[in-house]
Amino acid sequence: MKGCALFQFFYPGNIRVMPGEAYFDYEGVRVVVGIGKPMDSVNTLSVNDRIITVTHDNSEGYKYDFEASRQTGDNQICNAVKRADGSIDVSLLMDTDNEHTQFSSSSITTLVRIAVEADGLSKGLEIKSLNVLNHFIRVYRYATRDTSVKEVDFMTGFKPFIVTGFKQYEQHHLIKDTDRRLHELFDDWEPDAQRFTSLQPLNLADHELPNFDRAKFTSHIAHDLTTGDFPSWRVTLMRAYEMANEQDNYSAAVLESFIALELSLYDLLNVYRAKGNKIKKYRRIHDVITEALPNLFNKEVDGLVKQLLRFKGIRNDVVHDGYKPTETECSECLSIADEAFHFCDSKA
Repeated sequence: MKGCALFQFFYPGNIRVMPGEAYFDYEGVRVVVGIGKPMDSVNTLSVNDRIITVTHDNSEGYKYDFEASRQTGDNQICNAVKRADGSIDVSLLMDTDNEHTQFSSSSITTLVRIAVEADGLSKGLEIKSLNVLNHFIRVYRYATRDTSVKEVDFMTGFKPFIVTGFKQYEQHHLIKDTDRRLHELFDDWEPDAQRFTSLQPLNLADHELPNFDRAKFTSHIAHDLTTGDFPSWRVTLMRAYEMANEQDNYSAAVLESFIALELSLYDLLNVYRAKGNKIKKYRRIHDVITEALPNLFNKEVDGLVKQLLRFKGIRNDVVHDGYKPTETECSECLSIADEAFHFCDSKA
């Protein structure tokens, strides 16, 4: 039977709006988003302090605690700064008698609730609620220019926790319009933790990552650190990989990787100018690909030029026609970019 699914997000950030709700259509479904008053929370790091299991009344359950005991006589240093809005920033350092150290700092968490009508809870419905949250954040960022609030996929560090519940409609709910019954249930109940989860990324083992070799990559990292040669396009490229692999945003990944490619190719031309080669200034990347590269490297780049033009074609379709590349096309573009970067590195 139809009911109301409620997703309660503890968002680790300060969403600066007046508390309240908004009802709107999203991807063909009526939803409501409610923003609560930001709450003070505490982040704690305990150093040299193992997490241990402790006695629990239910033999099938577990409770966890820190190994070092906390006593009021422990050595503590606390720094508190009162802000103009009345909030207090607190940082705490505590050393225990067992030579364990704990660092704590205050932060702000905003309670976000999202309700949607459904026949029951499902993983797909949870993903839809995440999409609704990200849509709200995109609108919020545009309206406020507050870039400190991130879409969930773009967040680093702490990510939201979700408490989920479902409540079936009764007959008197069904005779009312959608917004009215959503409103009544939204104000009337709390999620019952039928599902509690965190959006923290999984801790993957090395063998779960494709073609990962810790020793080889450690050597590569050491080389890049010690040579001091780490151009900006490499940072841009990694943004493209994030967009492709973590956010499934293939259009943005194609655009970002092509920007990285442009930077790399123009850097390569500057390197050859510095060596005394007379190379004219190119305004269009098309001319760099079809003229500059063949002039410098002759037939050595014939295959690469064809691939780069293929990449450029997909990029142009995205920019000029609103084309949405497939996962396969995005992967192809990233592979072409990788090949071009390796070529540039070998010639620089």
